[in-house]
Amino acid sequence: MNDIIQRIEHCSRRHPQLAIRLFLHLEQRSYQEKRLSQALNALARRFFICERMGTGAELNDALYTGLQSAEQQGLTYQAGRIMLCLGRIRYTQGIYKEAIYFWTRCIDLCKITHDTEVLIEARIGLGQIYDAMGDWETGARFHQHAGDLLDTFDRPYLKSKQAINLGVNCMQLGQLAQAKQLFQSAIEHAQRGNIAEYVAEAHWYLGTLAQQEGELSSASDTVGLAIRLAQACNYPWLISAASNTLGEILIAQGAERQAIEVYLQALQYAEKIGSRQQAATCHQALSSLYETIGEAQFALNYARSHHLIIKEINGLSVIDQFSELREYDLSKKPPVELLLDLSSNSQLENRNLAEALSYVCQEALKILEVDTVCLWLKEKHQLRCEMIAGEQNVGFGIGKILRQQDFLKYSQVIQNLHAPIATHDLRIHPAAGEIAALYLPVNLCSLLEISVRLHGNQIGVISFGKAGQRKNWRREDLLFGSHIANLIQQILSLDEHRKAQSRLENRVAERTQELQERTELLRTAHQNIFILSEIGREITSQLDRESIIHTLYQHVHKLMPAEFLSVGIYQAEQELIDFPCNILHGKNLLPYQRNLQDPDLLSVWCVQHKKAIYINDVHEDYLHYIGIEGLEKLFAEESLNNKEVSFAPLSIIYVPLIVKDRLLGLLSMQSEHRNAFERMHVDMLTTLAAYTAVAFDNADTYQQLSSAQQLLMSKEKLAALGALVAGIAHEINTPLGNCLLTATTLKESSGKFIRQYTEGQLKRSDFTHFTSVLNEANDMLMRNLLNASDLVSSFKQVSVDQTSQQRRSFNLLKTSQEIVRTMQSRINKQNHQLMIDIPEQIVIDSYPGPYGQVITNFINNALLHGFEDRDAGIMRLSAEQTDRKHIKICFSDNGNGIREEHLRRVFDPFFTTKLGHGGSGLGLNIVHNIVTDLLGGTISVDSKFGEGTKITLHLPVHLPMRAD
Repeated sequence: MNDIIQRIEHCSRRHPQLAIRLFLHLEQRSYQEKRLSQALNALARRFFICERMGTGAELNDALYTGLQSAEQQGLTYQAGRIMLCLGRIRYTQGIYKEAIYFWTRCIDLCKITHDTEVLIEARIGLGQIYDAMGDWETGARFHQHAGDLLDTFDRPYLKSKQAINLGVNCMQLGQLAQAKQLFQSAIEHAQRGNIAEYVAEAHWYLGTLAQQEGELSSASDTVGLAIRLAQACNYPWLISAASNTLGEILIAQGAERQAIEVYLQALQYAEKIGSRQQAATCHQALSSLYETIGEAQFALNYARSHHLIIKEINGLSVIDQFSELREYDLSKKPPVELLLDLSSNSQLENRNLAEALSYVCQEALKILEVDTVCLWLKEKHQLRCEMIAGEQNVGFGIGKILRQQDFLKYSQVIQNLHAPIATHDLRIHPAAGEIAALYLPVNLCSLLEISVRLHGNQIGVISFGKAGQRKNWRREDLLFGSHIANLIQQILSLDEHRKAQSRLENRVAERTQELQERTELLRTAHQNIFILSEIGREITSQLDRESIIHTLYQHVHKLMPAEFLSVGIYQAEQELIDFPCNILHGKNLLPYQRNLQDPDLLSVWCVQHKKAIYINDVHEDYLHYIGIEGLEKLFAEESLNNKEVSFAPLSIIYVPLIVKDRLLGLLSMQSEHRNAFERMHVDMLTTLAAYTAVAFDNADTYQQLSSAQQLLMSKEKLAALGALVAGIAHEINTPLGNCLLTATTLKESSGKFIRQYTEGQLKRSDFTHFTSVLNEANDMLMRNLLNASDLVSSFKQVSVDQTSQQRRSFNLLKTSQEIVRTMQSRINKQNHQLMIDIPEQIVIDSYPGPYGQVITNFINNALLHGFEDRDAGIMRLSAEQTDRKHIKICFSDNGNGIREEHLRRVFDPFFTTKLGHGGSGLGLNIVHNIVTDLLGGTISVDSKFGEGTKITLHLPVHLPMRAD
């Protein structure tokens, strides 16, 4: 390639249209200057840019002309490259036979030209054809061989292409981790070479991997990224392919309408680039989607279009190269010609399934020159003989079942069959004994087994057997057998489409009738659903059983033709069903009970079986549930207030009240008329029963939580009082200890003074010293006893406040100091400080006890959480009167602070970061309740992690009177 071609190639990715025009101009000028090799090089490079943009097929005629010129002039190098281009056009169009022809010739030419780049691309192309045929293992070998050549040929474009294709093989063979690694490697190579289309394509396959692993959200994001990358580099083939994948993801997510839009866009791109295979995929998906949403005509149209495209692909994939020789060759046709005749036989489509399969198997006998052909299809966990051909009697016929337990080894071979198995000598087959017993009359010597696939899944196997003598299977035999397996796949697929179309047409007719019949029902149902949802919302909003039952009774009799309604409560421990609420003709009846040991009660049957009871005529239907004695117990006479009133139900519905698989009771409605109810009424009552069960469960849970919260709040108060007692005991211990020490010293000095006086040794200096010690001791005793007295007074006030909720006027500073004094020893012991900044004149009318509990909780939280792993922490308690009616109290610390994700949950019950380490998770929840409910104020928390915490209270100066 000369310099000008390299310069144009260099700008082709940023300015593809400009590069196309420059290559065309260079090509025309080279033709004029008689430089054919350069013109053909420019043509090949122009094709690759056009192919990337989806217009490569437009150069088909120019490439054919160029190939003829190259062959006439002996330009082997250029001929090989043009063959590579022609093969790519045929592959995109689904004409695999011609693609194989060009690429195999290309590989043969590369043996002469040593054009490694073209050789690698052609090998990757052949691997792609095997992939298209579903032979992933063979395709992987071709791609691996291409990778071996790339070890000494560093071209990012080819490395990324090879990694993508090998990754697809690994993905299809279930090697998902290796596939992911290959796709990521492809992205790295493509980014290194600025190959934008392969960056996009690798992302598409990563999205496909995520889809296979069930990660639909990640798959949608990755495939969407691939589509955007493909659009950015104008890569229509990938836009279409990735859109197909995105459509599958949307279908899995239940977004059928959105999936239709995506498939329609994909279809436009597929038609633009002439990709029949992608167009067929789009038509098939659209047919299924329109069927799902009930638009039958569109579904039929797309199904027919899909069938026509598949038929076109199959026709184009087989080219009869011997049509001219047939007019002259009257001898026996060779196997390859027989295969081509079979493939191009249009009558196969007009035959039913059995006839088509029989014809293919009969022809396969002649093509592969074998004695038996047997098609086995999977049926649950066994194989069924779908078709058999051969002159010899094999000992079984169509419909023969191979059960896995009888043919264990052979079943394992079939299950793991990916590539064809050619057994030249049947004696070395892994399941030789089982096969010999199966084909006992024909004495099989050789066997060729090929997997039959449909929609990418293995559905069976076709076996070709040679009897009497061994057959050395050739490569052509494997190719012929694989092609016959593909023909069978097409026949099965066509039959599937016929059945699907027939089912679709039948369903369209049935649904039209159903829609006409259900229109009125849907209108009624829509109205009922709305009414039931409103009733359910009202029922579940109640947190009291009596209110729930009252609301239920209020609405049910308006919806259903029932004279009698009742609610039963299941009492498992007492083995009873309580019926506390019963209504007959709109009047409340007396409560009654039913014994669970009585089998002749409909209510007992409903509870024991946890199923609904639907009776429209008691005399005909009751025997499905109870014995004849139960007829006398259908109605509880003891519930009647007036013994003159009687009620004999003929139509009855019972439904259980169940929530989370737990039985709570039952609902019942009864009528004196036959056939009073419809199935719709059972569904309605079942829906209301579900709402009622949830409401009952919510009510029980609410009562339990309320009781638990009251208990925990009581325990929290007692714990706070205990901490207060411990703190004040520690504080009082210091002055009392000083008093004891002073008294001891005074006692010793007094004794010494008395001895000196008694013995007559008392001096003036001794007398003076004793009086000095006596004065100091008195001063120390007075100071310490007064300090203890103050502590006891504070303790008495705080303890009374914290164990009661007595409202009074109090000085905010004095009360706050008394509260802090009770905790001062704990604060000092942990080497922290608490500063108080509250004006002396603030007096409020409120509850000092709960206020003290709030401040105590703030200090405890700071010590436990704020100053964890910290020394010399500082807390501040300040207050100010914001106006005549309100004060603001702030408590802050310079501790650890609260993480942002925890800040919004600090007032939630049971939320703590110290569970099991001193934190109950109730402190701030109780504080919030005290401040908002009892003290009539508001509370807020501001904090930044690592910078401390500030809690702000806004309280009224005069608390309004409570209506207790």
